Amino acid sequence: MDQRCFSLLDDIRRSKEAPLAGVCQLSGYIFSSTSPKIVRNQYIEQLLPVYRQASEEELKLCNGDWKYGSFFTTCLTECRLFLPYATKKFIAAGGQVTRQYVNSFSEVSQQNFDLLFNCTGLGARELCNDQQLVAMRGQVLKVRAPWVKLAFYGDYDTYILPGFEAVTIGGCRQYDSYNLNVCKYDSMAIKERCYGMLPSLKRAEVVRECVGLRPHRAVVRVESEILRLANGRTQKVVHNYGHGGYGVTTSPGTAKYAVKLARDLLAGNSKL
Repeated sequence: MDQRCFSLLDDIRRSKEAPLAGVCQLSGYIFSSTSPKIVRNQYIEQLLPVYRQASEEELKLCNGDWKYGSFFTTCLTECRLFLPYATKKFIAAGGQVTRQYVNSFSEVSQQNFDLLFNCTGLGARELCNDQQLVAMRGQVLKVRAPWVKLAFYGDYDTYILPGFEAVTIGGCRQYDSYNLNVCKYDSMAIKERCYGMLPSLKRAEVVRECVGLRPHRAVVRVESEILRLANGRTQKVVHNYGHGGYGVTTSPGTAKYAVKLARDLLAGNSKL
């Protein structure tokens, strides 16, 4: 999370639109039994209003042989609420939404756009023939556990996150996997790890199981390009994709940079 993202979400959290946007304040713990580096992040420590070392008593809040821990307070964003909210704001500001399947930039350039923002996520692998972009499969369970008020992170990508609609327990990071089916073995592993941390979750009703593919790229691609298309035309494009599992926390920063690149490209100041 960068300063621009936190400031944006915190401003929404303080506004009357917070419930509609799915933004609230959340506190929680990061625990590890293997390394103190897992529970420390010097950049985030300076950014968040609260980020401190967990006490010996706090290390016992969850089952497990926890040797290291941190307590933090941050903003939670429920994307199932935030994305429709952001779309409505975009339309209210004069934007238009058109749904269309696109095979190439040539198809879009026929509509004579001055510039395109390419935010196609995992679709950019085919659209841009970008072999550096791969799927990073994730799977979570949504459970009904209203008594869980704090977030908990543990080793091996284990997390328990209370949200607006349910508590999310997870997870997994499977690189170069395009399987969109729920895997019962992943579910069993998630339950074992999360129930081990918080045994009360065993009595929580499972609302649904979710699978998603994150657009992972070693370096997020935010750059401008003038494409020479098959129809002989050129098209100005600003790419902005490959955020992996950090799209929510990095999108405000990369969006601002993408807009700067677009302005430079339209003004003829680009170094292309």
